[in-house]
Amino acid sequence: MVMLESVKGKFSDFFGKNLFWAGVILFAAGLWGCQPFGGGLPDHILARVNEEQITVDEFDRELKEAVLGQGKKGEGEGEGLLSLKRAYLEQMIERKLLAQEARRVGIRVSPEELSQAILEIKRDYPDKGFDERLGLKGTSLEEWKNRLEEKLLAEKMVRSALQYPGEIGENEALEYFETHRPSFRLGPKVRARQIVVADGEEAIQIQKRLKKGERFEKIAQETSLGPEKVRGGDLGFFGPGEKPVEFDRVFRMEVGTISEVIKSPYGYHIFKLEEKVEARDVPFPEAKRGILQELKRQKEEEEYQRWLKDLRKKAVVKVNAKAFRS
Repeated sequence: MVMLESVKGKFSDFFGKNLFWAGVILFAAGLWGCQPFGGGLPDHILARVNEEQITVDEFDRELKEAVLGQGKKGEGEGEGLLSLKRAYLEQMIERKLLAQEARRVGIRVSPEELSQAILEIKRDYPDKGFDERLGLKGTSLEEWKNRLEEKLLAEKMVRSALQYPGEIGENEALEYFETHRPSFRLGPKVRARQIVVADGEEAIQIQKRLKKGERFEKIAQETSLGPEKVRGGDLGFFGPGEKPVEFDRVFRMEVGTISEVIKSPYGYHIFKLEEKVEARDVPFPEAKRGILQELKRQKEEEEYQRWLKDLRKKAVVKVNAKAFRS
């Protein structure tokens, strides 16, 4: 599934905090399996994508940024390193193909859009952290800007290609509903408050105060160690298995009641059950809107993958096998 995130969410990790570029599914089998190797490329050229080149130095810098950005001390070795390099090269090739197609059809990144993206990225690096990070990666500011513009172009191209022109009828939505019935059964939910403290004796004393009628919310704000103390201990709604196993005891309580002291690896808890929502089946009229959105997303993804496959077929891509394996 293609997930298009915000520019900030995607490119604040531009130095490589995430290995794979969010926004495009890599068509790895088709891209790598059909890749012509060699092709008379010079030793310093790792790949050629139509008329554009990916140099060995450029690839090594980007790969290093990605690996170090993930907090790894080294790039691995043997088959593990080869797989990592292959995946990252696929990413770079696809990015260039998308950016090239964007330029061909007249999609541009304006100076204002580029400046805004840079500002949003810099916000993640206080003081001079951005310049220091850039220096550590051995990348010039101009090279960094060019790569960022290329990524923005590729993202725009994905958004442009991710379109489904047809209509989705109610019968198709109803068929989806009938064949995915289990997905439309909602499990039970509860909304509870908790007080959690580190000492068992303290928890017993709090329990006594509650039995005398003191307000749960007030005591939670005064004594609880959990971050939800600011909301009077309100944990919000949750289902079975979504919290530590000790919390599931709440599902056996009656609304408005307060539990005994319950010990867990996190401390000593006291719960108050505020609301309980029983399991239910969602009817089609209630589910219809979400189903139509999901079907549209699926069809857009299918259209995009067909478009991407055609784009790859028309491209001339060569990889320098010798330089890649060195």
